[in-house]
Amino acid sequence: MINLFQMLQQNSPFFQELQIYDDGKRILDKSLRDKEGMEYYLISKKFIKQWKYYVDYDEEMEEIQLDPRQKPDKINSDLINNEKLFRYFPENHVYNSSIRYLENEWDYEFVLKKVYEYFNEIYQSIEPQIRVGFYNESLKRKQIFPNLARFTLIYQSPIDNKLYTAKAQVDYNSEIKAWTNLLRDTFQEQFKPKKINNVRVWCPRHKTFKADLLIQQMEKIKQVDGDILNENLIIFQMQSQRDNCIIIDLELNDWQFKKFEQTIEYDNALLLEKALYGCGKIVCEFPQCKLNNGYSDLGFAKEDIQGICQVLIENEEVKWELMCSKQKNITDNLLPFSVQIKTDPIQYLLKISQSLELFGISFVENYNKNQGIYQINPKNAEINSLLVLQIAQGLNQQKDNLMQIIKNLFQRKVEDIEPLTNLYQLRALYLILQFRNCLSKILDEKPFIILTVIRRLSQQQANQLSKWLTKLDKTELQQFQSITKKAIEQQINIQKNAPIRPLLDIDDIQRLKGLFDLYSVIYKSNIKNPRIPASEFIINSIQQFYKVDADRQEFTQFQIFNAKVWRGYSFTFCQYPWAMPIEFKSRLLSIECKVKQYDTRRRAYGIFPQFVSLTIERDNIIESAIKQLQQTQVSLKNPLKVQFVNEQGVDEGGPKREFFRLIMEKLVTPDYGMFIPKNNDTVFWFNPQSFEMPIYYSLIGKLLGLSLYNSVLLDVRFPTVLFKKLQREKLKEEDLKELDMETYTGFQFLREQTDPKVVESLGLTFNGTYKVWGENYFEDLKPNGFQINVTIENREEYIQLYIDWYLNKLVQKQFDLLKDGFKTVVDGDGIKLFSGEELQQLIIGLPTFDMKDLEASTKYDGYESDSEYIRYFWNCIHKLNVEMQKRFLFFCTGSDRIPVGGLKSIKFVIQKHGQDTEQLPSAHTCFNVLLLPFYKNKETLKEKLKISLDNAEGFGLM
Repeated sequence: MINLFQMLQQNSPFFQELQIYDDGKRILDKSLRDKEGMEYYLISKKFIKQWKYYVDYDEEMEEIQLDPRQKPDKINSDLINNEKLFRYFPENHVYNSSIRYLENEWDYEFVLKKVYEYFNEIYQSIEPQIRVGFYNESLKRKQIFPNLARFTLIYQSPIDNKLYTAKAQVDYNSEIKAWTNLLRDTFQEQFKPKKINNVRVWCPRHKTFKADLLIQQMEKIKQVDGDILNENLIIFQMQSQRDNCIIIDLELNDWQFKKFEQTIEYDNALLLEKALYGCGKIVCEFPQCKLNNGYSDLGFAKEDIQGICQVLIENEEVKWELMCSKQKNITDNLLPFSVQIKTDPIQYLLKISQSLELFGISFVENYNKNQGIYQINPKNAEINSLLVLQIAQGLNQQKDNLMQIIKNLFQRKVEDIEPLTNLYQLRALYLILQFRNCLSKILDEKPFIILTVIRRLSQQQANQLSKWLTKLDKTELQQFQSITKKAIEQQINIQKNAPIRPLLDIDDIQRLKGLFDLYSVIYKSNIKNPRIPASEFIINSIQQFYKVDADRQEFTQFQIFNAKVWRGYSFTFCQYPWAMPIEFKSRLLSIECKVKQYDTRRRAYGIFPQFVSLTIERDNIIESAIKQLQQTQVSLKNPLKVQFVNEQGVDEGGPKREFFRLIMEKLVTPDYGMFIPKNNDTVFWFNPQSFEMPIYYSLIGKLLGLSLYNSVLLDVRFPTVLFKKLQREKLKEEDLKELDMETYTGFQFLREQTDPKVVESLGLTFNGTYKVWGENYFEDLKPNGFQINVTIENREEYIQLYIDWYLNKLVQKQFDLLKDGFKTVVDGDGIKLFSGEELQQLIIGLPTFDMKDLEASTKYDGYESDSEYIRYFWNCIHKLNVEMQKRFLFFCTGSDRIPVGGLKSIKFVIQKHGQDTEQLPSAHTCFNVLLLPFYKNKETLKEKLKISLDNAEGFGLM
């Protein structure tokens, strides 16, 4: 059946475009699955997004909007790059391309030739028209392999016989033979006066040597130290890393290169040269380099060193991939920047910024102590903060010089898509980020070099930055966090006010991702060494990023990201859930639940919503709930409705809340034996000696999940650690405080002792103990633990084993049953957005509240918000103590729990209910409506309100 939207669509002047695109998309998807031969064009994703919006076809829009639209940008605007690459396919082949290296898979979208040509008739296209594919000789058909390998080619020009390098790309799945044929045609076009008969590929014996070292080697020996690759190999069988070097050999009258046979002798000479003379750099990673080997300090003669090199080569102990090469640099005679530099500091920094490593060992703390020793400490960046601050103040007034330093350091890395390779380079990045006086300028510089470097950091490198940041004091970290947060908020504000839609440009996406990746480094550092409240990292403007249906649009991006189908992907904040407001995340979880419910109905060919319907006996509440939850054929993710036996009424929320209150009260009570009170009865924890049936713990898990999906807050005193365990968070010693303060403080006392005799006098063994209903139980923390005494040397092991035993192993069986029950209701990606503490807030509610929030959000029916009567009413409520205020909430809503978002998120109504009456105030708890009579005087209002609250107990239908 065609709906209204489809009818409007068919009447649109763009209907033919939509039809061609849709048909092409279906054929394309099928051809990719079946690997059929077709011509595939790349179209910028920015164009596709703009085009969909222009023709009212965006999947996120529910209705046609007739406002004037901006015509889409050029088709290939995101795919133009001036980087000189060997062409992927020469012009005389079926496919032609000047394709750049695509950093992200979602930069572009594949379309069929027909779709591209139709677009090209209507919209402007930038040359070259980019096509990718692979012509497989054996299969005689064209196939698409968008997964590209990248190499640095070393070749000898037949014009001047000099060695040159170039970047080249090729499908992982293509054969060497097919690729060399393409290279032959490419070289032939480049060197037209010369006849290129054929091309072959040499793989260097030392596969990870850099291009400069290989060229140096080849110029010296005039041959190739390697082997010719079998032309029947597939590219991925080369097992190469990105940008590894290979040597291209051109056949003119004869081949240019021959194999170098004297490899062992040459290796000896090569290694001896490095051991005796080094590379001349300030820092070097090659262990056998003169800078690192220490042979001279030990007084070894040349003959001794030669013998050592020979043994190292014979035992294959040389790390050739770290081999250094001697280079003449502008920084060769310069020292790292320190307090001893007396020249113009800015000009000196400009000089040493020509070397990442030299810059990376600058600003060293205690320079005199460390002079000549340039080993970087992974645990402490050892930065002279005062010197950094002084230079940052100077650079803040010299933006051009600051930008030039950044370009000198990192621009080549960015352009060549090269990663940072060592701690010296990473420390250089860390130093730039420490210039906090000009950090805003650094993060805002164009073309965003620093953000690009940060975005390309490996996980290990990002973790290393976090480790170094743990050494910053609270003020320093707050300044760093505040500047980065402000930069993110500015970007969000710019994007949400975009004239068409946010994040249409790939550059905008990458800029925002770079900022968030930096923000993530700061956040993880704060986790390791807490100095800033976690709430300070939350960015509330995320909720307003999309102008319409923000939660639904964010959820769509989240789904695409998790599915790794990049066709419609831009960016999702859900990669950084700790920065998202909990209210926004809870809405995403609600959408996910509704989507799952819809999918369930669709698979069952249902049309109308399905409910988990429970008919509950008040006197047999647990057994009736267990039986029905086990037998229901309806997914527990569906909405819950509760009917009490022999009680009239339709569940609009009240009976449901009453059900949860009664059943949890019974299950968690100590009399039932499943949980025991801990920490002076402030919380309830699993009873390790419980004999209840496993199904009861599973039931509690299901109830936690059902309450979450039905927005019912539970009045249960479960500790935060239980919810952390549900979210698979790593537990810490601090988590013990909420359960057992006595044990926690005992561990602190044990750590503080410096006298071994005091520790021994405590008489502790590797044995855990717990008490249930006055009876003591014991368990070994490790085999024969009761026979192993705790000493000052092994006390840390004892503490860690005890914590793991107490929080995990001791209650493993009970917790696993509860967790399994919870997971039968709650699964998917949405729940992963929440920390354990946030999950606790979703299920149990917030620990504190302010009645002024409820007053501010209240609506009125029959009263005016500013009337004297209403003002007096709220004055009475505000004067109540916390316990009575909770009674008021329970009386009006059926629950005294505070939802995520606080009382301002409750839709509360005060309705006028009679005048000059003796009737008490009452409430429709299902709808959060207080029925308030208009009494003749204030004293009567106060008295009647007190009577109602004093007797607020249980649930009654009106």
